[in-house]
Amino acid sequence: MKFNVATAIRVILVIVGLALFFSCRSDIEKVNKLNNPDSMPAAHATQVEIIISDSMFVRVKIVSPELKEFPVADSLEPKTEFPQGLVATFYDKRMQVESTLVAGYAIYHTRRKLFEASKNVVIKNLTQDQELHTNMLWWDESASKIWSDQAVTIITASGTTYGDSGFESDQNFTKYSILSSHGQMKVKDKVTETK
Repeated sequence: MKFNVATAIRVILVIVGLALFFSCRSDIEKVNKLNNPDSMPAAHATQVEIIISDSMFVRVKIVSPELKEFPVADSLEPKTEFPQGLVATFYDKRMQVESTLVAGYAIYHTRRKLFEASKNVVIKNLTQDQELHTNMLWWDESASKIWSDQAVTIITASGTTYGDSGFESDQNFTKYSILSSHGQMKVKDKVTETK
């Protein structure tokens, strides 16, 4: 087999052309990503602590390893994203902790004041020794209520209750209703004495 310089040059040009084609394609994808306002946050912070107050009282403290703020753009709704999750602590007016919320991922829809938590969500009501586990949770800040349309597990001192269709509650998880519930509870029997 005879080595042909012209053939070698053509092969090299084809390889260089393919490399340029794929690198340009990659660059175009990067530029499109930069032009998409939903993928580029206006603010990005790490090790975040947010305090929400009402009438000079601290109501909620949110701690998160990462926060991304997305502004209003085109038809997109403004939002704050917590891609690495968060821990939210709810306080009463005496600054005593009432409940906590832990989630692996969360989004706060700024305009609607609606908080969406997912990935191993756990709420603990410390005043009533109650605990809730679910994979999806919503908190409406304006209405001061939380709910889920997915399966939940609620653990109390009396037992464990499962809600196949979710639950609804006040934001402090003190009053709630479980949808399609079943489980086991400890019940005290009333003993009557006979003479």
